[in-house]
Amino acid sequence: MTPNIAPSNICEFLHKDNLVIFLFHGVIKKQIHSVRNYTMKHIEGELFDEYMGKLAHQGSPISMNMVLDHLDKKKPFSPGSFAITFDDGFENNISVAAPILEKYNIPAMIYLTTDFIQNNRMSWIDRIEYAVQKTKKSKITLQVNDNTYPLNHVDEKINFLRVVRELVKKTPTCNPNLFAHQVCSDLGFPSNISSDDPLDLKLSWDQIQKIHKDNGLLSFGGHSHTHPILSFLSSDDLSYELDRSISLMKHMADIDSTHYSYPEGLAHCYSDEVIRELKQRGVRCCPTAIQGNNSLDMDPFKLFRIMVA
Repeated sequence: MTPNIAPSNICEFLHKDNLVIFLFHGVIKKQIHSVRNYTMKHIEGELFDEYMGKLAHQGSPISMNMVLDHLDKKKPFSPGSFAITFDDGFENNISVAAPILEKYNIPAMIYLTTDFIQNNRMSWIDRIEYAVQKTKKSKITLQVNDNTYPLNHVDEKINFLRVVRELVKKTPTCNPNLFAHQVCSDLGFPSNISSDDPLDLKLSWDQIQKIHKDNGLLSFGGHSHTHPILSFLSSDDLSYELDRSISLMKHMADIDSTHYSYPEGLAHCYSDEVIRELKQRGVRCCPTAIQGNNSLDMDPFKLFRIMVA
């Protein structure tokens, strides 16, 4: 398993005039699974250290609060300006990534999926990955397309997971959580899988409160309540996702709703309605997961990010 970007190439994304925002999810001590984490959503700590060391040496790290200030005031970015962000709220952001960020004095924004935090919930795809890796069944038939997929070997399991990701992320009528429930059930697992594996364990509100009060290198924003694709939701469901996540962050950790990020973050995953609803709730900056760098005239609700892990 290899990362999306080699450490030797990470600084090639830095720009003399524009800002680069890097997107990570998790940082673990060691990869031990054969199927799970095949996408390298969680990278090993040594690799993350190498990324941060190179970026700190050649670039200029800034926080997402500073990013917003530059955009508001049209203040030119320093050459090689970059920001570090994490999506979802994994505990390893604190236990493994944070000491490395402190080593290089690099700030980072962690976008929280509040139901994940509240209940140590696994995402729909993490539940499926867990079930696919552990199942003893040799095949599965998906009800949504009536296709049967073999699951005898690691390669077959990973191929099935690739199909699942593509199918769910591009099908507006597919409810990811209901889909995961059906797949896990067909593979012999309950839909409410919970795990303290480093790939699954989420931050606690106590950890978030302490870090937020310390006002150090780490900051927090929202990333929905249950991690649906926001543009696929009805108006009522969209309001619930935004209101629930924003109220929990404020009530549990006194975090304001200035910063947010879109689940999945591709062009079809947000809309003018989603942006309008975010603005009405006080959100001022919401980056995408679309690759690119950012000039001073960028819309803060359509910022590009470079997906590293």
